[in-house]
Amino acid sequence: MNVLLSAGMIQGGRSGVGRYVIALAEALVREQPTVDLFIAGLDADRGLFPWLRAERWVAIPANMSGGAANLWWHQVRLNRVLERLRIDLVHIPSYRRMMFHCRVPQVATIHDCAPFILREKYDHARGFFGRVLVPVLARRVQRVIAVSATTARDVVRWMKVPAARVTVVPNGIDHQVFHPPDPAAITEFRRRKHLQQPFFLYVARLEHPAKNHLRLLRAFEILAAAGDFSGHLVLPGAPWHGSEVVQRAVADSAFRERIRLEGFVDNAELPLWYAAAEALVFPSLMEGFGLPLLESQACGTRIACADATSLPEVAGPAGILFNGLDVQAIAAAMRSLATMPAGERRQREADGRKWAAGFTWSAHASAAARIYRETLETPT
Repeated sequence: MNVLLSAGMIQGGRSGVGRYVIALAEALVREQPTVDLFIAGLDADRGLFPWLRAERWVAIPANMSGGAANLWWHQVRLNRVLERLRIDLVHIPSYRRMMFHCRVPQVATIHDCAPFILREKYDHARGFFGRVLVPVLARRVQRVIAVSATTARDVVRWMKVPAARVTVVPNGIDHQVFHPPDPAAITEFRRRKHLQQPFFLYVARLEHPAKNHLRLLRAFEILAAAGDFSGHLVLPGAPWHGSEVVQRAVADSAFRERIRLEGFVDNAELPLWYAAAEALVFPSLMEGFGLPLLESQACGTRIACADATSLPEVAGPAGILFNGLDVQAIAAAMRSLATMPAGERRQREADGRKWAAGFTWSAHASAAARIYRETLETPT
């Protein structure tokens, strides 16, 4: 099968979609010999795919990097590429780039239905695109990969895609990267990053209101004021829409000296952040999946997360759930993590590692290749 995977929207690999595309593409190339993979992307991102042969790279012009221009390229120019390269099937890994008219069968990965669930996140134009135009595009796709059962239900409900065309294929994690680091490496990391105190960690881009940083900050302040936790709160993540609101809240906090904004953290260092943390606290209000929940558990770190959207199904049995809209509930979960008896702590760490081991990119790529074959074998 000649399959083209679009990487035109991966934002330098710093977004969840970007990490998805890179991991899926590598697993397809290395483990699925029936898939002859081509990747279309910006040359600025070419280095993220070092294992891809040069003739399998399709360059999207640099002036097509902006949102509207990139969308136009997918709708108008991509068909010419598919014809020239004799592509059998195209895989669009984001609902924002699904094609209205595609000359070959089209598979799309939909990560979430955020425009319907978190309406305040979008301005009028983006909301109209997500709630009105995207469902039209989704219904023209032959098969949809949904990364969670929650997303699958939302695609059927909000986008009116027939359930028979939607397949749940959970995301994976790279277990060669995400595993408990050597204790000496953790000690050196703590020294280098000046992490002498225990700390809660929230790995998410700095986005307001979707990522719910403000309630987490208030919950941390409750714990700190009561003397229930003497450590810090660390917030790694690249600035995104509304980041200035979060930055202002940190600056205005009475405990600002104990709150750290780390900016974007490279994947190579993430396991050390996870392993060094007291726990991961993930209060996001809307997630199609939530990779940090699995990555942190694979590194032996306990987790607590909001009981919203897909997070409970991804967190698994070792996760502590809380109402993400209730500051007191977030504080209670953090207090539970900070005061947990040693035996329960070790059990949750072990249960978390066992749960995370079941999610691999190999399994995701295998399921994707099967869906490609089924799509090509189904009469149009």
